[in-house]
Amino acid sequence: MRERRRNHRFNLQGKVLLELGGQRFEFPAADISVSGVGVMLDVAVLGAKPSGAVGICTIESPDLACPVEAYVSVMRIRRVGHQHLVGLRFESISDEQLQVIQAYESLLRARSAKRAAGPVSST
Repeated sequence: MRERRRNHRFNLQGKVLLELGGQRFEFPAADISVSGVGVMLDVAVLGAKPSGAVGICTIESPDLACPVEAYVSVMRIRRVGHQHLVGLRFESISDEQLQVIQAYESLLRARSAKRAAGPVSST
């Protein structure tokens, strides 16, 4: 399947608390970008076709400087093996919260560039 995302996603350890359709859920985070967050589910707990439903999510991770809260919509649910990858798109997020995500992405990009450069020779 061709990748259609506009923004690169980065793996994220942590949890996503989601209030959607009068229900509260807690899911493990899979990845994050400036446009949304992905969560992995073992079963289709959100129902058959929740696409477009808007809710509030809080992303908690030791990798982020602080929890991130945003209004999200369910973009897609894709089956990955026996699990479901659910993409939540940010519909409304403050500039401050977006900066927390951007800081995390910058840190990971810097780490990746450092690894790609390899060890420095001291001869």
